[in-house]
Amino acid sequence: MKNFLIIPLLLFIFNSYAEPIQLSACGHHDYAPWNWKSQNKIIGACAEVTKTLFAKLGVDVDFTFVGPWKRCQNYIASGKVDINICAFKNNQRKEYSVFTKTPMGLNENAVFVRKDKKILFSAWSDLQDKIAGMVLGVSIGEEFDHFLAHHTRVERVRTFIQNFQKLAVNRVDFIPTGRFSGKAMLHAFDLSDKIIDLPHPILTGKLYISMSKKSKHLYLLPKIDRMLQDEKHLEWVDMLLKKYMQIYKKAHQLP
Repeated sequence: MKNFLIIPLLLFIFNSYAEPIQLSACGHHDYAPWNWKSQNKIIGACAEVTKTLFAKLGVDVDFTFVGPWKRCQNYIASGKVDINICAFKNNQRKEYSVFTKTPMGLNENAVFVRKDKKILFSAWSDLQDKIAGMVLGVSIGEEFDHFLAHHTRVERVRTFIQNFQKLAVNRVDFIPTGRFSGKAMLHAFDLSDKIIDLPHPILTGKLYISMSKKSKHLYLLPKIDRMLQDEKHLEWVDMLLKKYMQIYKKAHQLP
């Protein structure tokens, strides 16, 4: 009988002194309202989803900024960072990370152009031979990436605002990016009178949470996946996108 009392007591004492799990995370530094850098941390809809879901497993996630998007990918590959909070799947990323089976969000990608430039877009072929503005390390899905590489001229810069500034002065013909993110940029940097998003989507991409293959805590990912399957999850993400759109606008309001 004494053993039945002692064993639970020992387990309680062990768990009380066990160090809590803390994982490191990174995400795109410039992709509001999904995620962006603010005061040396990554914030946004993806960050809140990741933090909330891992917290349900008793895991704390550190969102301290580790560097721009390309460095984030390198750190996931090397195992220096555990979690990529949201990204498209492609073969290169699959080499060094494991993705949830269920997407954490759906991201409609659109073509952004100058208002005075008469570009009609209903199929990818309409963009052939044009100059595309992209950000270093950004993917819009493997098939569209392949189309851009083989049928357009791609110019890459460090930030999205550099891209939109180039578009505003006709140095690129179009920018393919998430509709939510692009509109947030236009509003924040007072470019809505010069640049518009075309109504036909490029594609609706699926964003996934992923973890480094070198992380010691990969066993958590299937548990995260089950939570992503909740029928109200995407509705919650839509609410977060609206919330962080307003936060981004407020933080970047012009005087």
